[in-house]
Amino acid sequence: MFPYIGGKAHHVKWMDPLFPQGFTQFVEVFGGAGWVSVKSAKVAQASHRVYNDFNPLLANVYECLRQDPLSVLAAMTATPKSDLNLYRQYQRELFVDLDWTSVTLGDVSLAVKYLYLQTQVFAGTPLSATNVPYFTELKAGGKYPSKYDTLRKKLIDPDIQQRLMAIDCVEQMDCVDLIKKYDSPDTFFYVDPPYYNMEFYYSKDFPREKHQELAKVLSNIQGRFALSYYEFDDLREFYPESQFQWHRQSVYRSAATRSSNSADYGTKSKVTEILVMNYTPPAITVKKPKLTKRPTKTVTYANPDLIQVA
Repeated sequence: MFPYIGGKAHHVKWMDPLFPQGFTQFVEVFGGAGWVSVKSAKVAQASHRVYNDFNPLLANVYECLRQDPLSVLAAMTATPKSDLNLYRQYQRELFVDLDWTSVTLGDVSLAVKYLYLQTQVFAGTPLSATNVPYFTELKAGGKYPSKYDTLRKKLIDPDIQQRLMAIDCVEQMDCVDLIKKYDSPDTFFYVDPPYYNMEFYYSKDFPREKHQELAKVLSNIQGRFALSYYEFDDLREFYPESQFQWHRQSVYRSAATRSSNSADYGTKSKVTEILVMNYTPPAITVKKPKLTKRPTKTVTYANPDLIQVA
């Protein structure tokens, strides 16, 4: 819905065909900016949808959007964009003065303050008490629109309003506790944890032991899951390819995690995203992204020995 570190705005298109059919409950375990909840066609089939994020400011945003997106839109419209003094004021309020443990979900004023900050930093850079604002429409000679305005325009769209209000529940739980709470044979979990050795980009510490704990609980669920990671050495230990389906996709990294000052900027901008699944997805036609010129190819997943949830 808005720029956020690790957001899946440009990934949903290739991931969605890999998601399973026939689930009635969808749980976005690390909700972030909520792109999968809002954009996935497969998720739209679920009669019960849950958004979760351990960050109370993000959970509050989605509780407000779920309850009444037009109230959030009205409050955003009443707040002038690209105001440095206002940015600094909200920054102090949320990252110096506010006790995050006291946040009550459903606070529209707090949601708008958070969105004001998050949409006006560079490429969804993680927020803090020291962020430098990046007012997009004032850069590059006005070539790009304000991301604050872009979000407001999205909230005007009736289709997006309906997708937001279709979220039945917003949680602010630990990922393992959440999975245990909602696990069932009819549940599909989309899992996008802080990427390994990149946890410093996020608001909550997520050490190796937590990655291991997450892998252990996912290995024993009744439901189905798709999990996003970049490739790293321990991934095969956590999710062996002999037990799980792996799909590899060439993608561009978030602008917030790369530097344009590097001589090999183009190469470093490309990474391989891994989607790990505990079910066999259908044969699909995978369109190669524009970063290559290889023809479209069909990928078939057909190992009956791998975990398959009925």
